[in-house]
Amino acid sequence: MSIPVLTAALLLALAVVWHAAVVLADVRAITRHRPDGRVYRPGRGWTSAAGLAARRRLSYLMVVAGVVLAGLCLVAGLAPGRGTAMVLGGWAAVVLALLLADRRHGLNRYTAVCLALLAGCLVLAGGAWALGGRTWTAAAGPPASFFAAQLYLVAGIRKLRSRHFMDGGVLIDNLAYNAAQAAAGSHDFVPFPRTAALSTLLVHPAPRSVCRAVAVCAAVGEVLLGLAVLGLLPRPATLTLALVLHSGFLLLSPLRIVPFSAASMGLCVLATSQPLLPGPLG
Repeated sequence: MSIPVLTAALLLALAVVWHAAVVLADVRAITRHRPDGRVYRPGRGWTSAAGLAARRRLSYLMVVAGVVLAGLCLVAGLAPGRGTAMVLGGWAAVVLALLLADRRHGLNRYTAVCLALLAGCLVLAGGAWALGGRTWTAAAGPPASFFAAQLYLVAGIRKLRSRHFMDGGVLIDNLAYNAAQAAAGSHDFVPFPRTAALSTLLVHPAPRSVCRAVAVCAAVGEVLLGLAVLGLLPRPATLTLALVLHSGFLLLSPLRIVPFSAASMGLCVLATSQPLLPGPLG
């Protein structure tokens, strides 16, 4: 199969396994600190011990599914053909079903959308290769281009319309929250800035100016990336921009944002393989 399809499938496998591993770690921490196995989640109420057990079982299935998907990518790379393409597409459908089941347990909505879209595009890619052969290998490119453009454009425009975000307030809020969580012992966040430096961040104008500039770059970058995945920028430039943006997002929560970043990069890889608006720049 084509390199973009295999790369996207490997990124999906990484995202699924990483997400499931985080969930398993959370469930293990809850059961260790709460003997009754119950936990309250804002917006979702109490989760029972039975609910946690069900999510643990589903997460184990997702780990297995992700590992198998990665193995199928290796097989498809070494022995490309309609048979391996059909198996890869079929297994992507299994992963999609698991993601939809996990959505009921509280998978972040934006992450869930990115993962489901990537899995769906891989189902299409595998089916197209199996039915039409090598000439259909880029069948997943146009839908990936469309959905990736929609996701980035909507996110970027919402940021541009938010005064609090464009003033750097959202970034400052995130940095303050991360610092507080890290100081409390959480390993999910980068311990920067230190709590002693929070007053400088919140009061002095220089850090606010930096946060404002970063916010403007992030919003403009997302809009530009939304246009780029349509085919309006060369493929190397598009993938470089996506990598820079998502590397920045990882700084906010390195542990938990990996599935979202991996799935988004997978969509970008597929989108740039055959964008909606192919041309001299696509």
